[in-house]
This record gives sequence, structure tokens and C-alpha cells, in this order.
Amino acid sequence: MFEISQLDGDSIRDAIDARDRYDLLRSAQAEARHSYGGSMKFEARGEVEYLIRRPHGSSTRKSYGRRSPETEQTLEHFVDGKARVEERVAGLRKQLEDRAPVLRARGLGRVPLLTARVIRKLDDLGWLGTSLIVLGTNALYAYEAQAAVRIDASMVATGDVDILFDARRRLVMTGEVNEKGLIGALQTVDRSFERAKSKTYTAANKEGYMVDLLEPQDHDRIMREGHTRLSDHPEDLIATTTDSSRWLLNAPKFTATAFDERGLPLRIVTIDPRVYALQKQWIVENDVTRDPAKRYRDEQQARIVAEIATKYLRLSFDDPVLSGLPKSFRDLAEKLTETGDTHSHEW
Repeated sequence: MFEISQLDGDSIRDAIDARDRYDLLRSAQAEARHSYGGSMKFEARGEVEYLIRRPHGSSTRKSYGRRSPETEQTLEHFVDGKARVEERVAGLRKQLEDRAPVLRARGLGRVPLLTARVIRKLDDLGWLGTSLIVLGTNALYAYEAQAAVRIDASMVATGDVDILFDARRRLVMTGEVNEKGLIGALQTVDRSFERAKSKTYTAANKEGYMVDLLEPQDHDRIMREGHTRLSDHPEDLIATTTDSSRWLLNAPKFTATAFDERGLPLRIVTIDPRVYALQKQWIVENDVTRDPAKRYRDEQQARIVAEIATKYLRLSFDDPVLSGLPKSFRDLAEKLTETGDTHSHEW
């Protein structure tokens, strides 16, 4: 069975081209959000008009002063700039939509649509890569995309997405999800998402697709503050932790642009692939309660991701960036790198 396949030159070229345009789009969106988000207009205060800026998703406002030639020019610059950046965003979106069928035809559209929508929502809210990152099998889409390879479909098949919440980092709540936290964000993607009755860290939609909220194991913090949720809403998810998550507080992050099943790009932020492989290997060797079928898959994913990291991404398990992890944990790399290239095949 082919588990890792190198992409051909045309696929790599098209993927790079789409990622470059996606980077431009994200930059333009950031400018639109930070420099031109919300509104600016003259508002009457008694008999005097003031130029007022109201940022999007914020209750704050800023006054630029009374109406005058200077404030009228400020408003003109704002309106012109907003139109310019919105036109740029629309143009880049159109370019990516036009290229999507090509990427899909080349087999680059890998991330399931609902998974992509959930991850994009977290990214749009500014949570992805700050307080939340993607864990579990969906991380493999980031690793294969960055390495320009394709992993056998059986290794990436999953019906859920795991989200890791770093409770040490402040989560900024705004607008539509301010009161309901993660469950509110998920319900903007699919209204049928509800917290599971038996697992307070799991949300599921009507089709059984699940989102799990996890947090790195930190006994001191949990003893002080209790288990974490993103909001005070009674139906919001409550994070759970596992033995294998104890090292993830110090795990470096990994960011890549992958493509959903339509061929449209999305940003995935997850843990470093070496840490992913080490964590899976730790589970194989230490979690005696693990279902044997899942343990077998853990072992296969550990070796595949380790090979992607070392052979395709040229990353070393001896890298000082991993020094925040215990030596006993890092030493598991010896078992992951001893099999050489037995899992890699060219098309």
C-alpha cells in the first residue's frame, strides 16, 4: 500500500501559485479589518458634527474632531482606501475560486468541507494559532501540504476534529460568538452543533461530526481554576485533558496552507510534526487502555509523520527547538527513525 506519494511538478507549481495568492488575500483581509473595518462618518452632537470611527465588532469609538476641511479629507481617504482594499480582496478571491477546479482535479483538495469550515471560522475569529490549534488526524493535512506529498487516504480519514486550547493565552471574544464561546462559533458553521450529553468536551452536529476541545495537561492550573471553557455559557464545551497532552504546553507550532475538497485554501495551525510523531509513539507504548485498532493506527501515523518530517521537511529530532520536551519523550525518536524509507513510494 502506498502511504506517502510525492506530488508531481505541475501539482507543486499550481499549489505554490495558489498559496502565494492566498497569502496576498490574507494580507489584504488584515488591512481591510484593521485599517478599514467598521464605519467612519460625521455624526451630529447638538449643532456640531464630529467625524466618528466605529471599528467593526467593537463598542469603542474614536472622534477625529469637528467637521472641517481636514476631517472631510480624512473621511475621503478612509472611503477611498476601504473601496480599494475591498476591490483587492474580491479580485484575489475570484482568482482563487477560478483556480480551485484545477487544484481539485490534481487531487490537491484534501480537507473535508465541514472540517475546513470549522478551521476557517476559528481563523476568522483570530483564535487559530493564538489560543487554539488543530490536533489529531487533521494535522496530517498540514504536514503533507507543506511537504508536497500525499498520504494514503486511510491514514487521514476521520469524522471529527480535535482543538487544543491553551488557557494561558487570552482569548478575545467579539460579536456573534461573544456569549457562547466555542459552541457559538460552531453553530455559525452548522446550526445543529450541540454539546454532547455524555461528553462535555464534545460538540456534535446532526450527522455525527464531532469537535473535541482539549487542553494541555497542567495540574496546577486545573487545581486553581478548574477545567477550561471559552465562555461562561452553560452549553459551551468544557476542555478535557489526557496523559499524552502533558508536553504540549511546550510544543512548537507548525503552520501550513492546505486545500479543501473544493480546491480552496485554508490555513492550518497545529503542533510540530516531530512532536505529533513522538506523542503518537508515546501513546502506543504507554496507553494500555487504547483500543488495539486505534493503537495500530497511532503507530502507522507516528512513522509516516516522522518520515515526512525528516525526509521531506528536512527537520531533525535533535533540533534545539524541541529542548522544552523531556529527554525521555524525545528519545522515542530512535524508534521512529530506525525504519528508513520503507513507507515511501514514488508514483
